[in-house]
Amino acid sequence: MNNTDRKTRISYILEAGFEYFALLLVTSTFLGYILDAVGISDAWQGIILNVATFSCAAQLFALFFSNHRVKKIVTIGHTINQLCFTLLYLLPIFSIPPALKTALLLFFLFLGHFLNNAVNPPKINWLMQSVPDGKRGSFTAVKEMISLAGGIVLSVSLGLVADTFRDGAGNPTPTYYRICCLVLFLLTALHTVTLLVAHEKEPTAPKKRVPVGQVAKKILSSKDLLKVIGVGVIWNFASALSSSFFASYLREELAFSMTVITVLTMAGSLCRIAASPLLGRIADRRSFAFSMTLCFAVMALAYTCILFTFPGNARWLYLGYICLHSFAMGGVNSGVINLIYDYVVPEERTAALGIKNAFGGIVSFFTALGAGALLAAIQANGGFSFFGITFYAQQVLAFLTIAVILCLLVYMRRLIAPMKRVSVDAEITSTEKEFACK
Repeated sequence: MNNTDRKTRISYILEAGFEYFALLLVTSTFLGYILDAVGISDAWQGIILNVATFSCAAQLFALFFSNHRVKKIVTIGHTINQLCFTLLYLLPIFSIPPALKTALLLFFLFLGHFLNNAVNPPKINWLMQSVPDGKRGSFTAVKEMISLAGGIVLSVSLGLVADTFRDGAGNPTPTYYRICCLVLFLLTALHTVTLLVAHEKEPTAPKKRVPVGQVAKKILSSKDLLKVIGVGVIWNFASALSSSFFASYLREELAFSMTVITVLTMAGSLCRIAASPLLGRIADRRSFAFSMTLCFAVMALAYTCILFTFPGNARWLYLGYICLHSFAMGGVNSGVINLIYDYVVPEERTAALGIKNAFGGIVSFFTALGAGALLAAIQANGGFSFFGITFYAQQVLAFLTIAVILCLLVYMRRLIAPMKRVSVDAEITSTEKEFACK
């Protein structure tokens, strides 16, 4: 790989970090504070937190970007999407009618995630072209480690800010929202610079306009690709059943402070940092299918911790959940992308990524709708009693997630493991040796 590819890889690592930092501020507990300030109920908070997954349907636009230059539209799309996220933090500050405030929240959140998802597949395919196939596992591990390390610093810092600037009722003050707004604006500027610096290669094949329907039909006619898409869709279904409802669970039923939540999240990030290089090496040496099967098994154990988490033992068992979940995500997060690179030819990868994420996002959103209704029903009934033990609604949802993950393990073993990859690097080429040296 030449110096241009090396510069692009560095830009990609920084770009991924800044994007991750921005997304941290519009997910989970941080977004939960905005939702509380606007007056959104617990059940609807879980659904709104899945707006990001529903907007994954925007990744179907990746069909239009197959084998085209994408740098300009990716840069513009990402800049607008992060400015939308920035505006979310202004809503709790201004005195406007609650209905209008809710409408603006949904508009900015959905538009931001929609644009982020629309440009994500072509961006990944563009930047991953600078990484040799035989080093994808190690590279994505390093990229993720750097993002997570920076995320720890940001989460701890803003967690302390949230606990420092509180009113008499324990809610964040306008100063907290102004600080977060400024941080997001700076992250947007830095993220845009990394995209501008990254180099874009010429398309690998002559530019030829192919009807979108023809591209989709070709991809969806591949049984192997449908099997790969199934992994991401089933995982999204499992995760959406419960994970989106844990933020309110921590703040209300378990009564965790923002500092405690931040410390637990930091512990999880450290586990993920430690796991990423190990799982990356396993994926490079064995396969991403093998490493993901291992990760899904660990994930089942993680949700088992939630199943037995009550206020009396919450800190220790939730710590077990967050550490196991984070370890597993060290392989799942990059694995669902790299499975595409293992089983899809280069010229179809952008479209394949878009279709996989779009299907998974739609499934996640409607799963969250159903899970939100179930959560509200269980809470209205005062919990779910089993053999004299009353379980919280989130624990019941965790049980359903465990059942789906166990089915996913069978799916990986029976359908994915026997498949042959498109290309397997039997040895390190001279190009990869150069990459390894840098």
